[in-house]
Amino acid sequence: MIDKSKIFIILSYIFVIYISLLALIFIFQRSLMYFPIKGKINKSFYENTQLKIIDLSTSDGLILKSLYKKSETNINKTILVFHGNAGHIGHRVKKFKPFIDKGYGLLLLEYRGYGENKGKPSKLGLYEDGEAAISYLINQKIKIKNIILYGESLGTAIASKLSTNYSFNATILEAPFTSISDVAQSRYWIFPAKYLVLDDFDILGIIEQIKSPLLILHGYKDYVINIAFGKKVFEAAPEPKKALFVQNAGHNNLFEFNLVGKIFKFLERY
Repeated sequence: MIDKSKIFIILSYIFVIYISLLALIFIFQRSLMYFPIKGKINKSFYENTQLKIIDLSTSDGLILKSLYKKSETNINKTILVFHGNAGHIGHRVKKFKPFIDKGYGLLLLEYRGYGENKGKPSKLGLYEDGEAAISYLINQKIKIKNIILYGESLGTAIASKLSTNYSFNATILEAPFTSISDVAQSRYWIFPAKYLVLDDFDILGIIEQIKSPLLILHGYKDYVINIAFGKKVFEAAPEPKKALFVQNAGHNNLFEFNLVGKIFKFLERY
């Protein structure tokens, strides 16, 4: 005979554990979302690149230490990079060095709470950091039409948001997602995660408003942000647009599949 009281007790324990885990995920969600490496960026990351540490001022009073090199006159285009949720800008220098070698200007924006920068990352905070980077380039006499936005993973949300406000030379999104809510729900499928996200970063809801030519890069073996998300963003985006969906690429190794030359060809069109 089934002991209903024992079943009730077991179910009660399961329910308590479930609710406790849900509460922990909600409370510590930003710790599960942002993985900054803090501290001063060692010069070894950017030596022999002509990149220099510069200060960006945000509207809420923060100073963001970032890396910048002015473009060569024969190119006269500057790439503004919004990196993903982990590490720091030093880790991206090698990846974007081919653009420096080609003559492009490069601004590697470092977010609040990353590197040696004060503050804590959040959706609104990162949007402000992006605006600060745009303001810096404008103050350097660089026209909006000569700025190229490049967003990696989390950074695709910042690039998308800014591209609804300005008409840039181009916008490149590497491994974009529809929204953090969708990513959270796919990852924590047992919980109603999509309803608990504080920093939603809804790209799908704004992508049709972007004002720049769009290039999307995504790998079929991306197990961090499923390529299905990138395809949905691409389908919803207005023309002109192009997608490079790479058969064997994952989340962090897209540039190992000879994409740099294809990116250059895309940029040369505009």
